Amino acid sequence: MNFRSAKGLTACLILAGILLAGTAQAAILEPTGLQDGQLLPKNSAELRVGFSYADGLHNQFQRENRNRRLMEVPSLTLNLGLGERVEGQILYSYLHLREDGQGDKWGSGDVTLGLKVRLLREGLHLPAVALRLATKLPNADEEKDFGTDEADIYIELLTTRNFQNFSLYANLGVAILGDPRPGFSGQDDLFKFGFGVRVPLAAERVDALVSIEGMEGGESINRRGALRAGVQTYLGRFIWDLGGSVGYKSKSEDWSVRTGLTTRFSLPGGW
Repeated sequence: MNFRSAKGLTACLILAGILLAGTAQAAILEPTGLQDGQLLPKNSAELRVGFSYADGLHNQFQRENRNRRLMEVPSLTLNLGLGERVEGQILYSYLHLREDGQGDKWGSGDVTLGLKVRLLREGLHLPAVALRLATKLPNADEEKDFGTDEADIYIELLTTRNFQNFSLYANLGVAILGDPRPGFSGQDDLFKFGFGVRVPLAAERVDALVSIEGMEGGESINRRGALRAGVQTYLGRFIWDLGGSVGYKSKSEDWSVRTGLTTRFSLPGGW
């Protein structure tokens, strides 16, 4: 994977993150794929155990339609409040895959390691802003069509603006995808975006979320786009989320469902 095209941008954004400050608690935005511009408090953590099913979702760089049906059983997300300005992220999933003419396949998905750095905290006239740097490690088996066996890089600016009756979110950045095709040694650079709204319902015990998310530019083979919607319900120390999506790009999912339970806790020993 060629990382040189991202080095200058990454260095500038990291420097900006170090120079600017902020503290507010991040919201959980599942079952959408959005990220909050706010961070978890220092020495706190959240763990989500989830399940998802996507019908017709193409793998990256996959032209042919294999009627791909992919389940995450489970998906795991661990977010760690590492400091006043820094949040760590670990994402992993175990996969079940069905394709036309193939038997059931089970195996490990990729691991994604991420870092959120606070740039600005929300003020009277300013949104919360954070920088997210993430790398997808090539753990999944390419021969089983679980992944691409390539490292990918994501660089995003995350913004959040809270109002009395709703919250707005925007995620904008780039996705740098390693090209696994024989005879190709480069990468595909895409514009990654996500916009969403969160509305509290039922005396703030239930929240509704709606988003539009995708990737554009680069090669058409990797362009994605989906409309997502769901709800969250607060159950004591747990938050249960349930939602689905409909793809509007040809290689996105035809439809999907997603659910999970999230809990927050303190890190031992005051990390």
